[in-house]
Amino acid sequence: MNTNKFTYISCYLVGRIFFLTFLIIPNLAFAECDHGFHLEGVISVKDCDPAVDECINGIQAIYEYGKKLDDGGDKILTVSIMSSPWRFYGPDMRIIRPKELAENLKPALDDKVKSILVYASWTENIPHGRTTTLARELSESLDGFPVKGIDGFLWAKDNGDYYSTKQAFTVGGGFPYRHRSGDDLMIAIPYGSYIHAQDFFVKERDAKALRYAAVGWDVFILCPDIALQTFEAAAALSDSISAYNAAVIRLERGQKGDFDAASKLLNQASDLGDDKAKALLLEITSKK
Repeated sequence: MNTNKFTYISCYLVGRIFFLTFLIIPNLAFAECDHGFHLEGVISVKDCDPAVDECINGIQAIYEYGKKLDDGGDKILTVSIMSSPWRFYGPDMRIIRPKELAENLKPALDDKVKSILVYASWTENIPHGRTTTLARELSESLDGFPVKGIDGFLWAKDNGDYYSTKQAFTVGGGFPYRHRSGDDLMIAIPYGSYIHAQDFFVKERDAKALRYAAVGWDVFILCPDIALQTFEAAAALSDSISAYNAAVIRLERGQKGDFDAASKLLNQASDLGDDKAKALLLEITSKK
């Protein structure tokens, strides 16, 4: 039994018969996407045809493949969580700050555990706008406990193995992303596929799907500024989690006007009954 794995997952099944196909998704093609990494090459992702293949909903595939990842044994605590180079995301795609994740992990750090392996993309890389890696920040939140992350985009194999890539372009796929059972899974691509239906979600006022698209901009396209814009679009549709996420991004960015904008977003989320927003609002106002 795997007792050392914390797998965070959020499932969203599209109820409409609505598919978009795309040929090339650039991970480095937008002026706002200043992530600071050198990405190169093209990787093809095989499409899944339900008429001939066994297909899995993309987000469900993240959960299924996450359960198979090597648990590291008694000496290594493994954590499977969605991430961009800048931040972690929890089960509902709410941003989880490293110190929060650390508090969740502390009870599992018994005398047998000697290190933590974080199955999360880009956690061993320092992007533009940060001074350290997410793995290092998590380690510091655990008083220096050893933490190892992933160098680049995380891929999971059906047999529980994993590897990482740093491609500039990803070819293939569609929305909603359907994964062919048995193929290697790029963990970020299911959320990345939501980007291609973003205008439709705006028209339909689908705040949850817009939240997922925002995550896609962050974890797949590596574009935090557009992720922020998309979270704020979802927040305008009364999505408290998106309002919280947008506030966290603004507080981390720290540009002129970000604090006031973040406070407004947290007040909005608090009015919608979001307890985490209330706690963060109290935290930042008490420090001001």
